[in-house]
Amino acid sequence: MNAKMKVLALALLGLAGYAGSAAASCPSSPVPPWSVNAPFQGTTAIVPGGLDGSACRLDSAISAGASGFANAVVEDDTPTAEPRYRAQFMINVDALGAPTLLTSSYVFSATSSVSGTGINIGLFGDGSGGWRISYNFPNATDPSGISSGSVPLTAGSKHVEFDLPVGTGGTFGFWVENNVEASPDLSVANVNNSAIVGIDTAFLGLAAPSDSFIATYAGTAAQFDRFDSRRSSFIGF
Repeated sequence: MNAKMKVLALALLGLAGYAGSAAASCPSSPVPPWSVNAPFQGTTAIVPGGLDGSACRLDSAISAGASGFANAVVEDDTPTAEPRYRAQFMINVDALGAPTLLTSSYVFSATSSVSGTGINIGLFGDGSGGWRISYNFPNATDPSGISSGSVPLTAGSKHVEFDLPVGTGGTFGFWVENNVEASPDLSVANVNNSAIVGIDTAFLGLAAPSDSFIATYAGTAAQFDRFDSRRSSFIGF
């Protein structure tokens, strides 16, 4: 049976199943299972105006003068050594404008409490004024020891989904504004990332920004919404 870890049908991020209106009052801070992980040199805020017609969204911004260790994330500790981890979130970076090639920031990560490793999803400039959204995770079957890839992130609110097997022999999938499970934008077969051990914690929001990101977008929020994570079933939209 596909065991759904959670659908966070909560006002904090205007997630699927929340029946509020756009005019509803948003909470002042995330509610369980989310917690604020003491943002460092950044801010998180739950504000009206979800990305998919919901009541509220998460705004994440890096502060002026921040370092590359800055973060503005919310944290989910409900997974427990998950041997397969599928997740989806919505993102809108229109407020950030056109980036340079060296402009980058992580926007999501899911890690093991044992190994400290897992998957990272990030943004970076494509060198032509556009954004790309990328992933990387350990993979012993890749000569570099890491599997990575990216696809364009065009304007507007986009759904980002991935399917991360933990262990050997699985296939990784990555979908961006793509609702067809059988046709991921990118995939990696014969994954061996058993060093991860299992996924225990997820972080959503801007983190580890480059110097260029800080200089250009300090105080400007990226928007996030509709996070959902599962063990096995495709999420879609």
